[in-house]
Amino acid sequence: MLSNTTLREALREYYAKTGLPPDGGAEDEWFSVHIGPLALRFPNPPARRRAVFFHDANHLLTGYDTVFSKGEILIAGYELGSGCGSYWFAWLINFLMFGVGLLVRPRELYRAFLRGRHCRSLYERIESPRVMSELPLAALRAQVGITDTLRPNGVADSLLFSVWMLAAVAVPAGALFASLHWLASK
Repeated sequence: MLSNTTLREALREYYAKTGLPPDGGAEDEWFSVHIGPLALRFPNPPARRRAVFFHDANHLLTGYDTVFSKGEILIAGYELGSGCGSYWFAWLINFLMFGVGLLVRPRELYRAFLRGRHCRSLYERIESPRVMSELPLAALRAQVGITDTLRPNGVADSLLFSVWMLAAVAVPAGALFASLHWLASK
């Protein structure tokens, strides 16, 4: 995309190319998750609607696609690394995708996480999405600190990744154990 293309223009093009409505589906009652040939439909709660703009903007800024088995995993690592501010739904979905990423793309997930750790979060910017949309993509990438060069990781980066990794393994394992215990007690 051209360096003077605004985020609004890039989102408009992105949504048209992917067959999404002009707002990315933020106002739709339902949203779909595509896993290969499957399309799973879920209710679109207000918490997700608030986060859609930032999530989609991060896809454009990072260049990560929206394919479930790759781009969504990488954006999850990136967003957990940079942070999701007060957008709890983004934290939740990214945490779940992080767990999937540990199974199918652990090295790429780690690199995306490190990339996010060295960037500022769009979720925490003070401008409204409307104001942010008028910024050129290149300028917004620079302001956030996104580069195509992987910076060396520090001890804090590795430690935080390890914490997320342990949580992504422990939470599902705990849920499975609790479910099995509940079933066995019936």
